[in-house]
Amino acid sequence: MVAHFMRSRLGLAALVAASVLGLPVVAAAQTSGGGSQQDQLQAQIAQLDQAGSAALVRLQGVQQQQAVLDARVADLTRQVDAAQARLNPLADEAARLDAEVAQLEAIIAGTQARLDQARQAFGQSAAQLYKSERSGSEYQTLLVDQPQDLVLEGRYLQLVTQQRKDLINQVGALRAELDRRHKALAVDQAQADAAANTARAERDRIAALRTQLGPAVAAANAQDTAVQQTLAQIQGTKAQDQAELASIQAASDGISAELRSRGGGTAASPCQARPVADEGINQPFIPGRHPGIDLHASYGDPIHACRAGVVVSAGWLGGYGNAVIIDHGGGMATLYGHQSRMAVTAGQQVTAGQVIGYIGSTGYSTGPHLHFEVRINGNPVDPAPYL
Repeated sequence: MVAHFMRSRLGLAALVAASVLGLPVVAAAQTSGGGSQQDQLQAQIAQLDQAGSAALVRLQGVQQQQAVLDARVADLTRQVDAAQARLNPLADEAARLDAEVAQLEAIIAGTQARLDQARQAFGQSAAQLYKSERSGSEYQTLLVDQPQDLVLEGRYLQLVTQQRKDLINQVGALRAELDRRHKALAVDQAQADAAANTARAERDRIAALRTQLGPAVAAANAQDTAVQQTLAQIQGTKAQDQAELASIQAASDGISAELRSRGGGTAASPCQARPVADEGINQPFIPGRHPGIDLHASYGDPIHACRAGVVVSAGWLGGYGNAVIIDHGGGMATLYGHQSRMAVTAGQQVTAGQVIGYIGSTGYSTGPHLHFEVRINGNPVDPAPYL
């Protein structure tokens, strides 16, 4: 009654554990039909315990690595935030100075335009200026007060152009002051830009370090997920195996209790008919592990009652699959497991050699065969001497 699907499941779990955890593939993944169902389950549970322990160790290592990376990322994030906090006022100051320089340049441009206009007016010829300005109150004053100086019309030109000269001087002084302020602002602006650029470069450098940790963080997270999935698979398989083992034991215990309730005895006798024609034994009886023998047979071969008796049960019996139990009296009973279909029903009287079912591979089975048990007072014994 060797469970092929259990070996397959163990092989899958072992291969997954090996690929994710770097473990060697356990030997049970290559087990052939040489172990009993209980042996297979117990060995698989032990190896799953080993794989689960290794997965837990690996998971702890990955999570420690994650913690280190997360702490480093958090530290770099704090540094980026601090650098950004230092950069913000520097960038604001640089922007303010940029705006002030632009405003000052606009004022300088306007002042330069006024200066150019004044210079152009001042550059007019004396003759043109004299002709254009020989009338008016100022000129009449010169005629009355200073007639002796009229020949010196240059003085008049000086008086009438003094305003323009003053304007030129004022504009020139303003331009000089603006140039001075512009140069001072340019120095401040360069310093502010340099400080902002330095802070920005530091922020970007730290951010780049944080970005470089991205693949390592992603890899650690992927490893964590893979190990957790493997661990969950191992734990799920182990839980299922434990449930199957408990089911097998429960079924066996139930059979024992049922047969004991029918009364005991010491009149057990050898079989009068062989359950199957083939005499090959795939798996022998192992006390406490394999409560019967596995007889070689082909799918659909008839199964015969070992002796006459009454069918105690005929139906699904957990890991035994479709099974028939016959009470032969005197405390002796036989069990026929893994049938493809059954030819008797509970309570039916059968004779020795009667066909009670057909070979199959139901329940926990590797392939078509007959699991045959002999029980005395409910307890399984080696069937070989009774054949």
